[in-house]
Amino acid sequence: MTQEAITRNFLDTPSFWRDYPERDIEFVRWYPCDVKPLTAEQIYATREKFPKTTSFYVHIPFCNQVCTSCPYNKFSTRNTLVQRYIQALKNEIDLYSQLPHVRDTVFTSGYFGGGTPTTLRAEELDDLLGFMKQRLNFSPDCSITIESTPVDVDQQKLDVLLKHGVNRMSLGVQTFHDPLLRYLGRARAHTGESATKTIELIDRSGLENLCIDYMIGIPGQTADLWAQDIRTLMDLPVTSFSVYNYAVMPGSEVFFALQSGATPPCPSTREADEMYQYLHTTLMDAGYLALTYNDFIEPMRPEWEAAGVKTYPVLKDGSKPYRGLETDTFYLTDHLSQIWGRCGDMVAIGSGAYGYLNNHMYLNEPDIEGYISRCNEGRLPVVMGAYTDEHEQRCRSLVLGLKLLRVKRSVYRERHGVDPYEYFKDKVDDLVAKGLLEVDDEAIQVTYPKGWYYIDNISKSFYSDANYRLPQPTSASTEILKWQIDRTDGRKGLPIVQL
Repeated sequence: MTQEAITRNFLDTPSFWRDYPERDIEFVRWYPCDVKPLTAEQIYATREKFPKTTSFYVHIPFCNQVCTSCPYNKFSTRNTLVQRYIQALKNEIDLYSQLPHVRDTVFTSGYFGGGTPTTLRAEELDDLLGFMKQRLNFSPDCSITIESTPVDVDQQKLDVLLKHGVNRMSLGVQTFHDPLLRYLGRARAHTGESATKTIELIDRSGLENLCIDYMIGIPGQTADLWAQDIRTLMDLPVTSFSVYNYAVMPGSEVFFALQSGATPPCPSTREADEMYQYLHTTLMDAGYLALTYNDFIEPMRPEWEAAGVKTYPVLKDGSKPYRGLETDTFYLTDHLSQIWGRCGDMVAIGSGAYGYLNNHMYLNEPDIEGYISRCNEGRLPVVMGAYTDEHEQRCRSLVLGLKLLRVKRSVYRERHGVDPYEYFKDKVDDLVAKGLLEVDDEAIQVTYPKGWYYIDNISKSFYSDANYRLPQPTSASTEILKWQIDRTDGRKGLPIVQL
């Protein structure tokens, strides 16, 4: 068995940074990466930004069953720990409600991630959401997303969520094939049939946007099984969906099962790439709209178009009628637009949560007991992060903005006072020459299909020198602070990329 047959990411990729024409598959979601020890007092010593609106992210690190593929900060659900954690969350929220940087702003979007936030009981969700709305200023049309699994949501919880304005759910289905669910560690959690029933329940409840999470690269997955999953998806009442790579973590249970042959191999890199291409063409041929290279939403509805939702051509030559959604014109995608498109502020709440406030990217204490202690002592639990000066802010707007496939030049100029093409001319010209970007008077746009394939290479092209070759920060451990080493060329990197 070859390494490629085992997995397409951690084991067959010697580092997190790949230079074109090699494809980089480290998923870029945060910037900057040059994190250092940081305190809340340092972030808020002086007020640099005065945003009128903001967003929030709440991390609920509990799961009734932990999946073999999950790299995030999470714990098996234990009632006493959950109760202590919820109280710590409320203490942190109360601290933010008194902070001038947050007190006078309006929350227009939010996201409950994990873990599995719906492992909380209905009354716990009701208490937490109600407390947040008492302490923070929510806009009347605030778009709120919550993550769940097919077995962690029921009618009682749905009633609570709808009562508090939650209008989008991200449901971790991953696949509708039961044998593949077993390899994911989900066999005792749900089946393809139970997932279908849960989707129908959510649809009947009236939730506006149901997003399904799928995975490519699962052990035993084939092109035929993937095609069946896509057909199933298109037949169900699902508004949008996201697709992610299955990750084999070195030293994990599935790692050894793959090596021993007890678990069938993952698709090769080539096979997984072909599955992605099949996904793109099948959906966009059917009129689905692209949000990112791995996020899609159902075809345009008349009521959306009447409300001013706009799209743009994925292929500028018009050879195919593929369209992308302008996320900043649709309130159900406001959170994605806020954190990537506008690179706006986001309040991080919970252990291991990331946020961005007052020109600082920051991380909360990932150790759950340390987090609880800090909040109970009346201290904001910030432990590390990075300041972004004007240059880093300009970099950040392209690093993250191009993840949405398109950056409008007029919007960028309004935000930063410079034109993105003129400011990054050499980098943009290089990516245009490689066939990865297109530039016109309106926007800088990622090409399809080539640019989509190299999306994280493109994103990393706009890292500043201080962030060059640094990995995405991780909430799993503050060990990242020890990883950074000085190189002879003055840049920073990791020992594994030193030759």
